[in-house]
Amino acid sequence: MSVKKTGSRVAVVGAAAMLALGGLAGQANASYVNIDSWHTYTCYNRPGAYYCLYYSPNAGGGIWSSSALGVPTLSGNFSDGNPVRNDAASAENASACDVGIWVYPNYVGDENWLSPDMGGNLNSWLRNNEASIAMDDASRSYCPTV
Repeated sequence: MSVKKTGSRVAVVGAAAMLALGGLAGQANASYVNIDSWHTYTCYNRPGAYYCLYYSPNAGGGIWSSSALGVPTLSGNFSDGNPVRNDAASAENASACDVGIWVYPNYVGDENWLSPDMGGNLNSWLRNNEASIAMDDASRSYCPTV
């Protein structure tokens, strides 16, 4: 094989590696913010629910709840018929663990999170732009972490 072909192949492999690392670096730089701001306890009235998403701010409008430890890709509808994914404005945590809400499926990208027993309005990154939700709490040994 000639030196020219070997050099080209090394350059292609190197470029691919840099793109892969750049993608990981982009994920590592994701922003997260705690949005704790209120207690409504609306989510507690939903049997077995760990967390709820609401169509409107301040726990208003349609409600969606889940008893799964994590939902890697949001789907389904709020109680008012609106689609859940990319349509929520607020959230509530009815669990004893922190809950994260991510902008992309599979718990990737910018994140809003809630402490146990707290609710809050999604910030400008995630409002009407959320795709996954899960309990994600490494600070408590009894909590799962994604």
